[in-house]
Parts: sequence; structure tokens; C-alpha cells
Amino acid sequence: MINLMGAALQRRQLILLGIPSVGKAASKSITIRVHVMFDQGVQEGQGLSESERAKFNRLQENARREYAVSGIHFDVHTIEGAYLRTQGYSEIPGQFLALGKINLFVTNTLRYDVDRDRTGGASVGPHPSKPGVAGSRYYQTFLGLREAGENTLAHEYAHHFTLDTRGSPTFRGNFWADLRNDYWLWCQRRGIAVSGFRACVNAEWARP
Repeated sequence: MINLMGAALQRRQLILLGIPSVGKAASKSITIRVHVMFDQGVQEGQGLSESERAKFNRLQENARREYAVSGIHFDVHTIEGAYLRTQGYSEIPGQFLALGKINLFVTNTLRYDVDRDRTGGASVGPHPSKPGVAGSRYYQTFLGLREAGENTLAHEYAHHFTLDTRGSPTFRGNFWADLRNDYWLWCQRRGIAVSGFRACVNAEWARP
């Protein structure tokens, strides 16, 4: 988490900094549909351990509590038996994915092709095929519990909520998106509603 401001930061200072997306939340809430897939392929096919599932539940609860400040709620459904296909790159087989939802794949650790910086998380949106990477129609988040911190899942959700996962990301764009989202999350954890997270109101996986 990047802490850009001290605890005494006031809304008046936010306006001077030119950050209009922090302030009073809209009166109507948004419900985000999440399709959680637990990796059954780890630990010789035994799947995630009870402690790993407990960690995921804790990270999801953290995200639920924090985004409620901005009027964002979650409708979470889980399925068992998912796995990653790894033939040069990591891919979730299509039978486990769902349209109209954020597809969240939960495993113990992510391969380097997904999580090169070992942050424990990565998010992507629909994209065409390119050399070495299959195309996709889905919004996806990958969560590696071993490396994930307490704020990782909330951070990955933020990339979808701010529409970062639409279009073709660049290294520079990702860098500034990370700074902005971490700052907004910092505000939200202190009870400040962030309207910028509500940019997803018309997304296919959001219900206003």
C-alpha cells in the first residue's frame, strides 16, 4: 500500500490536489457479481487447504467492508473443481468461466507469467489473441494466496471498478493506475467514499 498523505488530510486539500473522485457516495448502491473458482489442481489434486480458504474469506470480507463505504456490495458465488491449464501460459479453461461476472480464480501461488512481480494478484479484461496469449471474452482476477497481502484482493477489484481492465494496458498506465487505486483505497479505509470506484456502474457484471 502506498501511503501518499498523512492522516490529517482534509477534503479541502483533496480538492486543491485535483482529485474529484473522492467524496460523498451516490445514494444508490451497486452490486458486483463475482464468480469464485477454487483451484482443485494444487496439492496433488487435493485443492486448497482449510487455512487457505480461510485466508480468502478474510480477504473477501476486508474488501466487502471497505467498498461498502462507497456504496459497493458483492454477490459472490463459488464453484469447486477449477484448475489452470499451463501450456506456455496460464489459462482458465472456458467451462469454468462465466460471462456477466468478475471471474476470480483462487490458488495457492501464481505462475510467473501471471504474477511476474509476486504481488499475489493480477486482473485482466476481455482481449484479443496475440502471440503466446489466448484471447478472452471474460473479466478475470487471479489471486495467489501465498504472496497476497491483506489488501491485495481489494486492490485487484479496484482495477475492474475503475475500468482499468478495459482496453490494452501499458506499463506506464499500470503504474499510475496502481498509485491512484492505492490512494483511493487508503481514503476509503478511513471512511471516505470514493466515487471513482463507481465508474463500473454500467459494467456487465454490475447491478445498479
